[in-house]
Amino acid sequence: MINVDNKDNIVVITGAASGIGAAFVKYFVSQKAKIVLLDMQEKSMISLVQELKIKGEDYLVLALDITDEAKVKEAFKTIIDKFKSIDILINNAGISQISLFEDTNLDIFKKVMDVNFYGTVYCTKYALPHLKKSKGQIIALSSVAGFSPLYGRTAYSASKHALHGFLNSLRTEEKENGIDVLLACPSFVKTNIEKRTFNKDGKPFGEKKGTPGQLMTPEYVVSEIIKGIENKKNIIYISRISKISRLISFFFPKIFEKKMTEKVKADF
Repeated sequence: MINVDNKDNIVVITGAASGIGAAFVKYFVSQKAKIVLLDMQEKSMISLVQELKIKGEDYLVLALDITDEAKVKEAFKTIIDKFKSIDILINNAGISQISLFEDTNLDIFKKVMDVNFYGTVYCTKYALPHLKKSKGQIIALSSVAGFSPLYGRTAYSASKHALHGFLNSLRTEEKENGIDVLLACPSFVKTNIEKRTFNKDGKPFGEKKGTPGQLMTPEYVVSEIIKGIENKKNIIYISRISKISRLISFFFPKIFEKKMTEKVKADF
């Protein structure tokens, strides 16, 4: 098991420019770890590095489209060239979608799957040999949509369900190699994902109305994930909504579908 407080950790974070990714950067900087920031928003990553006054030898900023396998492969070669190892991979980058399936342009469906699922697959694939050497940690940000249905989010839910199938199965393969895999399932978090939530035509959806419960901060989510690692969890449900949703959707699926639809249908 990796020690998350080890100052020698080399931590790779996707979606590092803002939100939960940026909160992870701040946490691991406070632990004196070496950080690799991966995101398409290069200027935002550089601003974050400057704000935190990270020394040049302790970070690497790479502007990266994680849906491009060849570029992901090259990025991880660059990471190893600089730091020689990887201890923690945080698959945080993601986008969302709100629209009824019958109205949704299938290009949007593919884009969501490419970012949320295949982006994680590519990053995990090229980090894995190095994580095996360090007996490291893989973390992935999922959501309530990863274990339950979610009205008007067919693409998003499909990508998160696929994420669970992939990483839960990978855990069984890599357990004997000392790699831990943690799936984190928050409910609603106060981030800028609204800018990356698309409608049926691929345009920003805008402000959501169907958001039950209180928004969590990225910092709170990170603190709960760190606790999950320390407690050797395979999956954690962050927030009361996430925990209740898991129980009701498992034991009373029809009741869950009815109540969930009533809550989120305000967006339609």
